[in-house]
Amino acid sequence: MIHSVLSPSAPHNGKGFFRLTLAAALLCFAATSAAAPPTPASARKQVHTRVQQAASDAIRQEAQRNRWEDYQAKLNLFIPSEISQYTPCGAPLTVSMPSGERLDLRRLRFDVRCDSANGWEVAVTVKPDIYLSVLMAKNTLERGHVLGPSDITLKKFNISNLRSGYITHPDDVVGLTLKRRVRELQPLSMNQLDSPVMVERGQRVLMIADQDGVEARTMGIATKKGRKGEMIKVKNESSEREVTAIVSDMGVVRTNLSAKN
Repeated sequence: MIHSVLSPSAPHNGKGFFRLTLAAALLCFAATSAAAPPTPASARKQVHTRVQQAASDAIRQEAQRNRWEDYQAKLNLFIPSEISQYTPCGAPLTVSMPSGERLDLRRLRFDVRCDSANGWEVAVTVKPDIYLSVLMAKNTLERGHVLGPSDITLKKFNISNLRSGYITHPDDVVGLTLKRRVRELQPLSMNQLDSPVMVERGQRVLMIADQDGVEARTMGIATKKGRKGEMIKVKNESSEREVTAIVSDMGVVRTNLSAKN
């Protein structure tokens, strides 16, 4: 935009004022003529904008499902070079993910389609970097260690590079046992962890049976070790009958009154 500024000392006689007015009008006309109409966004720009929006929405939904409290995402888009051969789309682009494809945060694929005249279609890959606070081991921990609150810490990490998964809530791991050695500041995942052994082989256990609202208790001997929720064989001390029971707590199993070997 051009701004004309008149000097207080400028002459205001007829010819001088006419020349000044004419010059200003010509400048305004020239500026208006020189202003080119807005250039429509290129096909590449259209695709970039729509895929970036679709990827952000997909990651936001994933964050809600997994209860991410705070995250940062950087999107790296890979658009095929053939897009430079296409004309800008005159209609809103249609963006979709392949049906049935599980969301893989390491690599997202979007099919982009232009439905206007001379329409076209391209497949775009998005590789996001998602930084999220995940649980890590404060120090190196050995196999068999039972995790406590003092063993873990939350730190930001690029979860897109974690093939084995991640954990964001301390309550999900406290009390679990490490299956293998974990290094200092190594992100924790559920496949590294196991429930602690609650019943040892040969251990005397409390057997609780519940049927039709009637609860019966007796003692038995476990024939194998078990973790919470696992099914094991237990020999009833009174009847000497071996039954199948579910480990429910330390030294406690539950079974049905009618359960038989």
